[in-house]
This record gives sequence, C-alpha cells and structure tokens, in this order.
Amino acid sequence: MNSASQLKNFHCISEEELFAKLNLSDARGLSQDEAARRLQIFGPNELAEEEKVPWWKFLLRQFKSPMVYVLALAACISIIMGERLDAGAIVVVILINAVIGFLTEYRAEQALQALKSMVVRQVKVIRDGEIRLLPSQELVPGDVVLLEAGDVVPADGRLIEAFSLAVDESTLTGESVPVDKTTDTLPEDTLLPDRINCLYTGTAVVRGNGKMLVCATGLHTELGRISTMLQKVEKREIPLEARLAKFTKFLIKLVLAIVVLIVAIGVLEGNELLAMFQTGIALAVAAIPEGLPFVATMTLALGVHRMAKLNALVRNLASVETLGSTSVICTDKTGTITLNKMTVRESLIASDKARELLFRVAVLCNNASINHENQIGDPMEVALLKWAYDNGFDPNEIRREYPRLKEDPFDSSVMRMATYHDDGIAVKGAPERLLQDCSFIYENDALKPLSSTLRDKWKDDVERLAKMGMRTLAFAFGRSLDELAFLGVVGIMDPPREEVKEAVASCRDAGIHVIMVTGDHVTTAVAIAKEVGIMDDHGLEALDGRQISEMDEEEIARRAREVAVIARVFPEHKFKIVKGLQKAGEVVAMTGDGVNDAVALKQADVGIAMGIQGTEVSKEAADIILEDDRFATIVNAVAEGRRIFDNIRKAVIYLLCCNLSEVLVVFGGILLKLPALLLPLQILWINLVTDVIPALALSLDPPEADTMKRPPKRKDEDILTRAHQIKIGFFGSVMFLGVLGITLYSLKYLGFSSLKATEISFHSLVLTQLFFVFSVRESSILRNPADLLKNPYLFLGVLASMLLQVAITYIPIFQRVLRIVPLSAGEWGIVLIGALIPTFVLQLYKLIKGV
Repeated sequence: MNSASQLKNFHCISEEELFAKLNLSDARGLSQDEAARRLQIFGPNELAEEEKVPWWKFLLRQFKSPMVYVLALAACISIIMGERLDAGAIVVVILINAVIGFLTEYRAEQALQALKSMVVRQVKVIRDGEIRLLPSQELVPGDVVLLEAGDVVPADGRLIEAFSLAVDESTLTGESVPVDKTTDTLPEDTLLPDRINCLYTGTAVVRGNGKMLVCATGLHTELGRISTMLQKVEKREIPLEARLAKFTKFLIKLVLAIVVLIVAIGVLEGNELLAMFQTGIALAVAAIPEGLPFVATMTLALGVHRMAKLNALVRNLASVETLGSTSVICTDKTGTITLNKMTVRESLIASDKARELLFRVAVLCNNASINHENQIGDPMEVALLKWAYDNGFDPNEIRREYPRLKEDPFDSSVMRMATYHDDGIAVKGAPERLLQDCSFIYENDALKPLSSTLRDKWKDDVERLAKMGMRTLAFAFGRSLDELAFLGVVGIMDPPREEVKEAVASCRDAGIHVIMVTGDHVTTAVAIAKEVGIMDDHGLEALDGRQISEMDEEEIARRAREVAVIARVFPEHKFKIVKGLQKAGEVVAMTGDGVNDAVALKQADVGIAMGIQGTEVSKEAADIILEDDRFATIVNAVAEGRRIFDNIRKAVIYLLCCNLSEVLVVFGGILLKLPALLLPLQILWINLVTDVIPALALSLDPPEADTMKRPPKRKDEDILTRAHQIKIGFFGSVMFLGVLGITLYSLKYLGFSSLKATEISFHSLVLTQLFFVFSVRESSILRNPADLLKNPYLFLGVLASMLLQVAITYIPIFQRVLRIVPLSAGEWGIVLIGALIPTFVLQLYKLIKGV
C-alpha cells in the first residue's frame, strides 16, 4: 500500500492489520519525510473554524419580527396623519425592545473554538525510532504517541501498549468512572463507550501509561465528527416567537376589520369618506398594543434575572418561556441526578475481626489522597478513603504505621492491585477474582478455609449489589499472594441528590416526562432511575445505545412516553433521541455537560448545560447554564418559565381589552351620534399611562396556584386561544358599557357640556383600565381579597398611574393639549363610580364562575 488513510472502526482490526493499513512497518514510527508527506495529504490535526457572526447581524436580528413590522407601519401611518408624538412613542418602543434583546442575546458562537482548546499543544511522538516533542497539529495517521497520567489524548487511535492505563472519557461518553484500557481486539459491533482498546481526542489519562497508534486526526476524529454535526444543526423556531408571529397575524386581521367597519358605518351615517378613513386609521393605530413587545421583552429580561437567582443563567431571552413549555426533560445522570461523587453505599464484611483489617487494606491498597482542600486520584479510591475516614480510620495515620514497601499496580489481566507491607500483603480487586484467589476467610473471628459453599454465597451477595447498580470491590490480606484471607466486599455508587425525588414527582404532577440519558451502564442507570422515581414498575422501560441505533426517528416518536432510561449512548444517539421526541410533538429540554452532548443541546428546544462539570463546548451550545448542576434547578426554572408565559398572556389580554374598550368607546359615540367621547391625543395619553406601567407590573405577578399542577401547553397553542378571544371581547365590552353609561348619565341627567362629558369619559376609561388589571388574574378578589396585594408592585403601579392622572389636570400644558380642567370632588366621585362598576361586574362574574 502506497499511502495510509484515516481509519474507522479500528477497534475491531488486529494490530498486524492496523500496521498494514497505515503503511507502517513497526512501532518505531514514521520517518520525518513520510510524516510531512502525510501532513500535506490529510492536513493539520485541528478542527475547522466556523465563521463568526458579526455583532451587527445580532442587532439586525432583533428587528426581524412580524410585530415590529406592524409597529413600524403604525408609526409611518401616524407620521402621515400628523401624529408625530404617537409615531415617536412607537419608534422608541421598537428601539428599546431591540437594544434589550441585543444586549441579552449577543454571544459569539464559540463552540468550535472551545472544541479546539481541548486539543493539546505538545505531544510525545516516535519518529525515526526516536521520541520527539511535537505540536499536536502535526500528528498524522500512522504516528505512534506516548501517553502517561496527566496527558490529554491528542488524536483518535488504537492502543498497542497499555500498563495499568485508565482514561477519563466522561467528556465524550458521559461515564463517570475512568475506563481501564487494554490492547485486545474487540468485536465489530462493540459500542463506542465499550471500546476499551481505543483512545479518543480530548479525553484524559488518569493512571498508567501506554503507546497509541494514531488512526484518525482532525475532523475525522470523534471530536471532529461532533464539531461537523454541530455546524449542521439549525436551531429550531422558539415556541414564543411562533406564538407572537401567529398573534401578530390575528392582530393585523383585527386592525383591518376595525378600519373597514368604522369607515363603512361612518359613511352610512352621512359622514365624509376621507374623515372617516382618517378616524378608522387613527383607531387602528390605537388598537395596536405598542407596549406589547417592550412588556414581553422586559418580562423575559426580569425572568432571566429571577432565574439567575435560581442558579440558572439564560443565554437568550425566549428560552425562558420555552422552558416553561417543556413536555419532556432528557437529563444526564452524573452530576445532575447524582452528586458526581463516588460513595461507598453498602459494605459486606466477613466478620467483626475482619472489619479493622478491611479498612486498613482499603487505605493501604490505594493511591488516592484527600485533604480539606482537594482530592487526588481515582474516584473509587477517593471514595474508599472517605469511607474509612468517616468510620474513624485516619488514612494518614494508617499509612504512617504501615509504610508501603512495594506495589503491584492494578492489572486488567489479573483484575487486582496489591501493596506489600512489613506485616503482609494488602489486596483489592474484582470480587469474582479475589474469591477465586483467596484460600481463607475470617468467620466468627477465626481464620477458616474458604469453602465452595461460602464462595457461592458471597457471589450471590456481589450479584445483588451489582443489580442495584453498584460497582463492587473485594478486599483480602495475607502473608503472601498464595495465602490470602477474604475480608469482604463494598458497593460503590454515585448516589442521587436528596432533592431529586421530589423534583421528579413535581415533573410528574406537571405532565412532564423525564428520561435519563446517560453513557453509563444500563444496570446502574436503572437502579438510580428507580430510586429517584424516574422509572417504576408500571410499563416504563430502559433502552441502550444499540437499540437506539436500530430504531428510526418515527419509532422513537411512537415510544417517546414509554421509555424512562436510555443508557450507553453516544452523540448520534442523543441527537436522534431529541429529533424523535420533537417529531412526536414534544418540546424537549436536554441537559448535558460533555462534548458528546453539544449536538443534542443545540438541536433541543432548550439546551441546558452544567456550569460546574460542563465543558465549554456544551455551554456554548446551550441556551441555559445551571450554576449548581442540580436537576431540581431545572424544575424550578420550568416553573419560572410557566409563570413568565402566564404573565405575558395576562399582559396581552390586559392590553387588548384596554385597546378594545377605547375602540368601542369611539365607535359607540359615532354609532349613537354622541359628541366625541375621546379626543385623539387623549387616546394616546391613555395608551401611555395605562399600558406600560400596569402591564409591566403584571410581569412580577407570583405564579398561579396550579402552575406545576397542570400539563404543559400544547406546542401549537396560541398566546390567545378561542376562550381568551371571547374573554377579551366580553371584558372590553363591559369596560366600554361602564364608561358609556357614566358619560350618558353626565350628559342626560347632570347636564354637563359635551366637553365636560368627554373629560368624564376620558378619566373614567383610564381608571377603569387601571382597575381592570386586577381582573386579568384567574381568581376573583371577592373570593380571595388577599390577592389584591399579592403583587405589591402592581398595586403601587396602579396607584402611581392614578395619581399621575389626577396630577395632569393641574398642569397647564396637559390642560391645553388634552382639553381638560381640574374636577371637583363630586365629579371625581362620578368618575370613580363609573370606573368601579365594570370592575365589580367582572369580579362578580368570576365569583359566579367559581374562580
């Protein structure tokens, strides 16, 4: 063969065949000339950079919204009609909304830069039979790389030598425990997490040393493949954006209907066509809730601030609401459901006499170290030291009393480690191997032969621990390796966080399906899932990566709600799982911390990265970052997302009801041939004083009582359902009838002038709308009076707006522009009655409905 190539599935190829495929004669490595030639063919061992998005594109993106287009059209019409103040107010709202969105969402897409940072700079390579230190970018297929504890693997390759080699592959596979490596050839269908004869870019050597034959570099590595997938993933449309776009279409239809209706009725009543057209346009502009984009953006921004206090950092605004729409949470196990701290959860000790000796062996046959500041070593060995310390055995004292003379490192072929001391040999290893190697056992405080019956009993105990998802270790001690006494077994596991069980139950109440997606073994994952309530005995099942590989997205969609655990997965699996769930109509939140999670995080409706354990790659691909890595924080964030959407919906209903009442007041005056009940500038003032402050205060409303007791919104559910549209028509009509009634009373029975009646109508409508903000909530104040003060900001906002409305009657410029004068106490009393009647009617209606 004249040239080598980038290899795939090199785990199942024999060492001799590997050398042949890579056109390599032996482990002396490539010649410098051949390496240079291959570098020209394959290119540098690095990942391609994605083109950076300039800041101005992020800014322009804020203006690409149907609602912004409608507001811009309204501003243009206002300028044509001479209402420059109205147009200016609309433009200011558009700009403020854009600036807030830009400042919150502007983040450079640095996922590939983060991936590149994981590729080490200098590596030890054998070239021309000599060890050389080279930049990792110069590695090519066929290079032989030397690795030892502390090194980061620079390329993908096959081990040709391994001495007690263990590698932390959690960033790639999600498995929490370092993987012991071997040089054995594996079956072709071996899944990536089980390919113990291979090393992958970006993983870290934690123990031992070895030689790796480079088989793939750059974009052909697993890390490179993930980066390629990451570039191809297009972020899905955010549900809130889709809902606002649909709402905007509804609003456009409503505005056009208002214009046509006003013009038609006005002309039929004998008014001039041009005058009525101008009136219709003016009312159409008034009907558009100019403050909605600002209120929605500020509600989301305030939600982002609140979520930061909940330890959830949000990278883009709309993801807050999307999280509230979540119907499925795909959660990682390690560090999210569990503590990411290996812990001895159960111990089986041969006898009381063996107890002290077992703890001594656990400390002596151990290379880890712990102190108050940090811990160093294999997580399982660290767990043993902590276990010993918690049981009154000080590791430092034991090691001083029994110094180590020699060590046999852990060897995967004999499946044990041994340390030599003055009084004997301490051994730990796989229970099945030690039970075979031991000749004696401490029973009833006496050393007795280890019978086959006892061996079988201990094997049953070990199997029981394994079925509980625990990793088992056995301990022995003796004068020599041929005279070992069996001491006992411990079960080690990464335990679940205390609050997870309650959080999972909360998800169930909220109609959210939780799926544990992990790189760990099925047995371990199922044990944890059952312990925290994700999985039960009522039909939910567990799948592994091999089964997912055989399923298509349609089958995943069909079985979406039947699966609780998916184990032994790798990047394509997670991506496929998310797409399948989305095909089933689910809104998917995916958590992750490793490189292997990045593609799925980007594809998910909401990607949630871990802030403590997460890689920079996962954080850059995510929408939300958890500062504490807790599953409970996700559930709290879901509740916050639901609260935010509820409050945005309240604001929409409030704004449309208020604007509809204004339209009906003007329309009713024309229909009944009354004097103008509202002047154009009075309509503008009403929108300014009643829209922004109360609607914004609504965003601070606490959650409704049933926030986490109801199912998620359907994916296709609009901001305003048919029921909400009917409610808006009813509420707007009640406010209109109240204002119309008090105006007719002022004209017909009190004999007020048309100008005074217009002012009464003006003030009454303002106060009616301010009082109405309390009727937007689901429950009636007559049933729950305390609700009036449950949001003090709303109460203070309404009070401030009322005082402002009174104050303008004494300010000359407002008196001239709005054609108003100070009212007497009796006249204010009439206004107050006119405003309270609609509020009382609406609250009584809610009381009768039983809410």
